[in-house]
Amino acid sequence: MELTLRNVVFCDSVIPLPDNKIVCYGVFNEISSKEFPLNYPHFCIMCSWTNGTGFHIQQIKLLNPTRSLIVTQSPEQYFTLNSETETAYITTDVNQIIFTEPGSYCFQVFIDQNLVEEIPLHFLEKS
Repeated sequence: MELTLRNVVFCDSVIPLPDNKIVCYGVFNEISSKEFPLNYPHFCIMCSWTNGTGFHIQQIKLLNPTRSLIVTQSPEQYFTLNSETETAYITTDVNQIIFTEPGSYCFQVFIDQNLVEEIPLHFLEKS
């Protein structure tokens, strides 16, 4: 079977539990602010992978709303799946990113240097 990205979650924090469960606190799909540029202190992106085996490398890149600039990218994150029924939960911390303008920023999820998914995170301007 081919490795599958089961889900991507934006949240304030991710806590692993002892029995391979995780808890995502403060799940969101958009962020509102009265002012831009916005220096957002911290959030997490949790990706879960399944239906594959072997060693893999995940990386996430963040593009600006016009998709003309890579704002930041995560370091490579390594994981191994030993069976197709196993799930790997990979958490990426996003720290001190400056979002220059409102709009939909694009998070690109790569596995083994191949683009798998593009997920928008919407930054809205409050009036």
